[in-house]
Amino acid sequence: MIFEAEQYAPKVQLPPVTGDGFRLHCSLNSPPRIKAETEAGQQYAAAFLGSQKDDYFRREAIFQDNPLFAERGFMLDISRDRVPTMEFLFALVDWLAALRYNQLQLYTEHTFAFAKHETVWKEASPLTKDEVQALEKHCAQRQIELVPNQNCFGHMERWLRHSDYQHLAECPNGFNHPVTGPRDHGTTLYPSKESEHFVREILDEVLPIYRSKKANIGGDEPWELGQGRSREMVEKHGKHSVYLPFLETIFEITTSLGKEPIFWADIILERPKLVEKLPKNVIPAIWGYHPDHPFAEQCEVVSKAGFRGRFQVVPGSGTWNSFTGRLSFATRNIESAATNGFNQGARGLVLTCWGDGGHQQATPSLFPSLVLAALASWSGNRGTDDLGGLIDQVFYPSKRPGHGQAIVNLGRVDEMLPYPNHNQSFLHAAFFSSNEKIDELSKLVDIQKLERVCEWMNAIPTDELDPSIQLAKRMNLWAAHRCAGKMNRRMKDAFDLDDELKEIKRDFSSVWLAESRIGGLEDSLKRFPG
Repeated sequence: MIFEAEQYAPKVQLPPVTGDGFRLHCSLNSPPRIKAETEAGQQYAAAFLGSQKDDYFRREAIFQDNPLFAERGFMLDISRDRVPTMEFLFALVDWLAALRYNQLQLYTEHTFAFAKHETVWKEASPLTKDEVQALEKHCAQRQIELVPNQNCFGHMERWLRHSDYQHLAECPNGFNHPVTGPRDHGTTLYPSKESEHFVREILDEVLPIYRSKKANIGGDEPWELGQGRSREMVEKHGKHSVYLPFLETIFEITTSLGKEPIFWADIILERPKLVEKLPKNVIPAIWGYHPDHPFAEQCEVVSKAGFRGRFQVVPGSGTWNSFTGRLSFATRNIESAATNGFNQGARGLVLTCWGDGGHQQATPSLFPSLVLAALASWSGNRGTDDLGGLIDQVFYPSKRPGHGQAIVNLGRVDEMLPYPNHNQSFLHAAFFSSNEKIDELSKLVDIQKLERVCEWMNAIPTDELDPSIQLAKRMNLWAAHRCAGKMNRRMKDAFDLDDELKEIKRDFSSVWLAESRIGGLEDSLKRFPG
């Protein structure tokens, strides 16, 4: 059972059934009766009944569960090298339905087969129009809304690195990225009529494919805005006075195509007074991926500015730039987003899974966060004492128990070590860093701590489990031994790094192709050491 519904004595005054909620009336001598206001609620109630033993309901009792958010969404990044196969996407939708999600977004930059823009997607194995429509049909049968998600302001590097689109860039010849350093191409559109025409063209092709009346149009992290062609305007009027008018143009294009614009609210929230100036038909998406993200303050700002009931809170799965996931980070992040979002009247909670750095994380590292965000979205949440068991029930129903607990235990590895930066695990950094940076990382830990981490991982039985779980564990162990070898000759000699890396690369490709398309695999492998 995924959600333990509230239990009531038969004569207790009951709260109303709301949204996709349901109520089950159980008695000794008759079948359970379902009350639900929506088709989704009826399906959830039926699934709840089907998940229990018959004798569970042979008593006088009433079970009730209501959603805390009208929109319970998941967003998967399909633009950082990894584009899933249709088989995987269908399975993902089935998992989401079992967890009572009702919205799916596939974050897209260049990985759609645009009719006039083959240059940007020809090596990426993109989604096609027919595939989107087939997926949408599968979603609709499971009460899930497939919402288009097409970034079209910042994060345009997959377009702007090509000469055909360089003229649209804020910094056509590159800039110094504040996180990753020098880039030889831009990532942000220059706010201009040419860029407006470009955005209109790509949205005009993509958005009408979807039946959803919503569309996420991005707008986050325009890193270099004001450093290039808009420098004079930004120096004169300020970055936000240049940013907001172009964002509003994208809103107008989206609205003209019959869609309600959802946008990432990070830049607007830098100047809270600007929130009041936003058109009231848009949906701010407040994102933050760390336990200390100021959801309380930001949700209050957006709610008081007239968006109560019209905004989303967006926590993260804590899996990118990791192999097995930062489970502690994700748990606290999701709890904060859900609590503060509900208190301030958020319309939705959308869990995000990004693929920064080449999307090398194991897919099962996502499963704990999917369960946690689902639980946090319903009033009947009874806690996660058996998180491993819940993972087994949803994701491995026909396999022997143990997958879930292994995934949970591996998700605790990252918190046993320091974080080299706020968005990357130590072992992920140790795996991909240059030899010079490995020397720096080694100074953050002692050999005893690395030995304890290796002992912890080796004690987790994974030999008979999902190959992706086994691979994630091996990648962590390889990184730990690589770092430890800088400090201890014995550990270095006990582990053949070169041979193991060759096998990891081979198995990484095999696991990748089992659930993802070939496009992007080569780019992801290029990031590996050696």
